[in-house]
Amino acid sequence: MGKRWALEMPEQHRRRPHRPAPPALLDPILQRWEQLDRRRRRIRPIRARGVVGIEFARHGGDPLTLADGTRVRWGDPIGILHLDNRRGRELAQPGWQSGGMPAARLDLATLAAWATRQPAGQRPVAYTGTTLLAPLARRLGFELRPHPRTARARLDDWFMRWLMAHWSPAGRARLQRGHTPLRSSDIWLSDRALQQRFTPPQPGVTAVDADSPGT
Repeated sequence: MGKRWALEMPEQHRRRPHRPAPPALLDPILQRWEQLDRRRRRIRPIRARGVVGIEFARHGGDPLTLADGTRVRWGDPIGILHLDNRRGRELAQPGWQSGGMPAARLDLATLAAWATRQPAGQRPVAYTGTTLLAPLARRLGFELRPHPRTARARLDDWFMRWLMAHWSPAGRARLQRGHTPLRSSDIWLSDRALQQRFTPPQPGVTAVDADSPGT
């Protein structure tokens, strides 16, 4: 009875999860930090007008085995994926589902085509990221893993909630949607799964060059 009552309770009376985000007065500082951080990481677009960017790195965590059996060891080349927030806001105007998801799929198809041209030892064995948008990542084929709830992870979530509020057309009201805490998840997709799931770009689409993603 209690659960049923909770489901039927009017929207305005349901208890919202606590989703702390930086106060608006920190906006100028955090905007500058976002710019510097993206530059430091050398995040580059996968394709022109895409919504996903990539950072190249070496795996620095514990070894892990992905769902398809791919083993990611310490020091293996990986790609870290990042959302282009400015482009994401443009695509969110008519709705993320109608604009953002097709763009992300095309980004990943372009990435798959680029990866096939890379020499052994330099080609990423897998692609990863940390996101608050876990359901969307799952729809794209990524497997989800819990993000360790360390002090650093809580700080990352705090900053990502600011990014969501800052770049969403709805502003801070975006943080009030839904009824689950906005906590980050780690997402992983092996290179093998990338190749199997995504086809090369459509004719006429500018693909990444042979040396590095970006246009």
